[in-house]
Amino acid sequence: MKAAVYGNPGVPAVLEYVGMPDPACGPGAVLIAVEAISIEGGDLIGELH
Repeated sequence: MKAAVYGNPGVPAVLEYVGMPDPACGPGAVLIAVEAISIEGGDLIGELH
């Protein structure tokens, strides 16, 4: 699985595209496969500043 992560707030350039372990699904839980997501400009402004 890949993830766009950031350790410290800042400009969008602080986002890193890294490999992450696949999530595990425990008893009574549901695992949903996601093929694509979108990060909107407002999300970046609100989260990174």
